[in-house]
Order: sequence, then structure tokens, then C-alpha cells
Amino acid sequence: MGSKPVIDGSAETWAPAVGEHLNWIRDVLRGPALPARRRDELWSGLRAVQRRADDPELRIAVFGEASSGKSTLLNAFLRRRLLPSSARVTTTVTTVLRYHDGTEGLRLRTADGTELSWPSAAFGDWADGARTPPADSLEAALDQVLTTDLALLVRDLEVRSPVRLLGDGVALLDTPGFSVTDPGHRELAEAAAGLADLAVVVVPAVAAMSMTLTDFLTGPLRNHLDRCVFVITKIDLIDEDERGGTVEFVGDRLKAMGIVDPLLLPCAPGKALEEIGGQAGGLRTAPEHQSHLSGFRTAERRLLRLAMDRRESAIAATVLTLLSRLLAAVEETADAQRAEQRRAERALAALSLPDFPGFLDAWTRRALDKVNAGAEYAARSAAARSERSELDDKVVSAVAGDKIDNIREAASEVSRIVRLHLRQEAERTARAAAGRAGELLAAEAEELARNFAAQYGTLAGLAGEAPAAPVVPVTNLELPDLELSGIDQALTAVGAELTAVDNWRTGGGAAAGAVIGSMIAPGVGTVIGGALGAFVGKRGRDTARTQFLQKARPLIAAAHSEVTALRSASLQRISQGVGDSVAALRQKYEVEFSDEIVRLTLANERRRAALVFDIAAAEQTVAHARHRREQVAVLRRGTSVAL
Repeated sequence: MGSKPVIDGSAETWAPAVGEHLNWIRDVLRGPALPARRRDELWSGLRAVQRRADDPELRIAVFGEASSGKSTLLNAFLRRRLLPSSARVTTTVTTVLRYHDGTEGLRLRTADGTELSWPSAAFGDWADGARTPPADSLEAALDQVLTTDLALLVRDLEVRSPVRLLGDGVALLDTPGFSVTDPGHRELAEAAAGLADLAVVVVPAVAAMSMTLTDFLTGPLRNHLDRCVFVITKIDLIDEDERGGTVEFVGDRLKAMGIVDPLLLPCAPGKALEEIGGQAGGLRTAPEHQSHLSGFRTAERRLLRLAMDRRESAIAATVLTLLSRLLAAVEETADAQRAEQRRAERALAALSLPDFPGFLDAWTRRALDKVNAGAEYAARSAAARSERSELDDKVVSAVAGDKIDNIREAASEVSRIVRLHLRQEAERTARAAAGRAGELLAAEAEELARNFAAQYGTLAGLAGEAPAAPVVPVTNLELPDLELSGIDQALTAVGAELTAVDNWRTGGGAAAGAVIGSMIAPGVGTVIGGALGAFVGKRGRDTARTQFLQKARPLIAAAHSEVTALRSASLQRISQGVGDSVAALRQKYEVEFSDEIVRLTLANERRRAALVFDIAAAEQTVAHARHRREQVAVLRRGTSVAL
């Protein structure tokens, strides 16, 4: 059976150490180092370790692929064909077999929490729902529970039997075959591996060490490899001269997995069960069958001896494995908490909103640059749409043909055309600039509100307060009215002084020209305008028209230049209005939020200091959990001895 286990007592070696580790975990769970969302799960794990440490029951789980002979092996242990074959089983639970002196029966819990036992009237009523005949034996009751539609309703199943193998304080776990297509069966087998103290692994001689079995051994059973017994079943189905080679092959494969001295128990449970049945019926058995029964009994005795000798160390190994997983979960949780706290601390350190004036300064510069540039571009685009050639065509048309004969009316019409054209151009340009400035200013105010709300919410959240959207200030983004009075003065009622055609046709031409000059653009001056009268007199129409246009065009160009200058002054007033609106909005933010930002900044500083403390606590928890897990690993290795 191998050497004596290093850990061989429940209170001498591992129990005090486990108790001390669990007390440390309790203190951690009661402290601030771990997030609340994980504590319930960790508390549940701690209670599971404590329950297992306090429970002296030895749990032996039997694992095997479908059709590996697992059910036949268990029936041979039970000395009866009690469990149906795995091919017929449809239940999704692990069957627990426990010793019960003198009587037998079963207990189960259904999906709705109802607890039933057999034999009982309640069980009969429940089974009648599946239209199954009354169960007059444990075999029949178990067949109903495991192979009919009732199987889908079962959540826990326990079979009680007075079988010597079980003995008092031993539970045998019959797990579903882990190679079936139903993933729920493999999950149950994996869960049973976490509960098992000893593992009986069924290896069919006719398909020894399949890939599925190998994967299960190196996966869910990797922590049980030093506590596994390998029962090689169906040995009778291969030639006798091949049996030794098969056993050797299985042993070599297991050693390659790191199992130094695997315990191999070759037997033929099916033949042994036939022999047992034959003896019970008074039948004689062939020598070959007697040899199979003898081999099975040898395997059974070795398993019983192993359960007796390794009881305490096997339970200790389970407890220590569970404890190691719990410590790993504490370490992982604390490490995740530490990482989260570090991210929060970095976010606090990088947050720009505590420099509230700087935040508003940056917005102010950006808003002024963007709005003024947009207004100027809109003004240029609007002015570009005004064609000089279009105005000239209108002026020429006003003096075309015999219109030049009535110089007073022609001059009046030219004045009206120039005044209307330049007035519309100035107004269109100013309105385009003002409209675009208003749009951009509103957009910049909205962006400021969004950015501030996002930063404020982040700041409040990091300060430990519920991040709520602040009610941001609202200001009327008003721009000054279009100031076109200067332009109106420059284009004032032309022709008011043009009272008679004689002023153009007599020697008073210079004076009339001065009137024309003043009516087109007073700011240009009467000196230029006076030149218009030089051509006046009775001349031919073409000559009169040519001389009129030669004198009028420079005056119109001068008027256009003066209007352009006045328009620029209007754009300056728009820019000043933008600046006033931006300053007003900034002032509202400062008035309403300066004190609040100071308060949140101080709260963040306190929060950051607390985070530094919490990070240090989490780091300490990680280090302690890792160190304790290493200590548990040393204890766990002490339970590993040759079987």
C-alpha cells in the first residue's frame, strides 16, 4: 500500500493550519480590501471549506466514459444489479450511495425543492405522474428515477444500502459518463471531482486510455492524480496473453502523466457479478469465472484497504485543495481590486477640471477664434457674390438711348441704382457674418456644456458621489443690431439737390456734378464729384453718355470703397458682440460652479489619499494570499504518498 502518509490526523497537522487560514480570510472579507460584489461568493467558498474540514465522511467518486463498465463495477461492489446501465440513464445528477444499517431505500429532491423518499406513498404518487408501474423494489424505484421522464425532474439523489464496501462514514459517488454528448453530464463529473477525496477511474481494457479519458485526467482530475485508483475493467474481453501488456500500457501512459506509481486493479466486474448471482442461486461456476471473481475480490480488498489507510490524508488533500482555490480567488480578487483602484487613482491625477479657470480659458480662446473666423469667412463669401460688372451694366442701362436726354432723370436713376446695390451688398454681408457668428457661438456654448457636464460627472464620480449631469448656465447669445447708419449716410437720398436739367446743360455743370458726387458717396468729397459737370452742354447723345459714364464710374468706385470700409467697421462690432457673449457665458460658469469645483477637488484629494491607502491594503492582501497559498501547497504535497 506504500508508505505512511505525512498527514495522518485530523487535528495534529492540517486542521489548525486550515483554521488559521480561514480566520485570516474571514478578516479580509470583513475589511475594505475586497469589493462587495465578490464577497458573497468568497464567503460561500469559505463556508464550503469549513464544512468539508468539519465533515469526517470519506467520499469516493467513480469516473468513467460511457460504456466503460462503470455501472457494472458499482453493481459488483453492491453485489446486485441495482444501477441501470449508463446507456439507459437519462438523469443529470450524481448518484450518492451511502451505508444504512439494516434497511435500504432512496431519497431525492426535485427541481421545485420537494423532498421524497422510497418507499413512501408520496413517492408513488410522484412516480404515477410519469405513468410508471409502482416500484416494489429498490431496483425498480431507481430505474424509474434514472431512466424515465422523471429523471429530468431530479436534482439530488441518494441511495441507502447496507453494503460492506460503503461502511459507516463512506459515500460512493456515481457520476454520469463524461464522454456522452450531453454537456451537463461532463459538468456533473467535473463538479464531483471537486468533492471527491479518492477517485476510482474506470479504464476499459478494450479501449484503454482514450483521448477523452486522458483529457479528463489532466483537466478536472489533475489535483487527484495522487489519489486515483485505476480499475481496468472488461479484462475478460481481451485474450489472456494480451492482458499483461494492456495493464503495462495503461501504467506507462499514466506514468507519462507524472503519476509515479499508479495503482492498477485489473478485473472483470461483469463476470464477477455473474459468479455472485450464480452462487446466490446455488449454481456451479466454471473455474474461469471463479478466477474472475477472485481477481475482482482482490481489487475490492485493495480499494477497501486504501480507503481505510488513506482516509485522513485523502480528506486533508480535499480540504487543502479547496482552501488553495479559495486563497487563489482571494488573491485574484484583491489583485483585480488593486488594478481598478490604480486606474481610478490615475484618472483622478489626470483630471483637468480641477483647474477650472484653465478649462474656461481654453474654451474662451477656442470659441473666439472659431466664431470670428467663421463670421469673417461668411462675410467674404457673401461679398464675393456681388458682381461689379452687374452694377456697371445697370448704370449703363440707366443712360441708354434717349434716356441721356433727360439728364436729371438719368442721374436720379443712377443714384437710385448705386444706392440700392451697395446697400443690399452691405446688408447681405453683415447679416451673413452675424448669422454665422450666432450659429457658431451657439454650437460652442453647447460643446462647453457637454464637456463640462462630462468632466463634472467624472469628477463627482471619482470623488465618491453619484455622478449627475449639472444644470449648466444658459445665456442669451445676443449679437449687436446691424449698424448700417454710416452706409445709409453715404448713400443718402441721391438727387435731392438735382432740381433742374439746366444745371447739367449750362455753365453750372460743376455745381451739379458736386451734387451727383455727394449723392453717390458724400465721404468721397465734392472735389471729385464736381468734375462730373465738365461734360454738360448740348452735345450728341453718345458723347454725352460717354462723358457721363467716364465721370460717374470713378465716383461709383469711390463709393464702393467707402461702403467696404464701413462694412468692415460693422464686422468689428459683430466681433465685439461675440466677445461680450463669450465673456458673459464664462462669467456665469464661474459664478455658479467655482465653489463647487473647489469642493469636489478637495473631495478628490481626500479620495485619492484613500485610494493610495486602499491600494497598499490590496497589495498586502495579494502578497499574504500568495504566501498562504504556498504554505497550503506544502501541506498538500505532504498528503501525496505512494498508494
